[in-house]
Amino acid sequence: MRKVISVRLKEELVREVDRKYKELGFDNRTEFIKEALKFYLTKKLGKIS
Repeated sequence: MRKVISVRLKEELVREVDRKYKELGFDNRTEFIKEALKFYLTKKLGKIS
């Protein structure tokens, strides 16, 4: 099951996300942010389920 979350970000951060997801070959912001969260949770907090 998937859930939707809403996040407020400063405009400056959104611009950076837009630059990076394109630069790294992601199709959209959502895919980039999902991978960034997985990466953070794995690297900083250990394995995720």
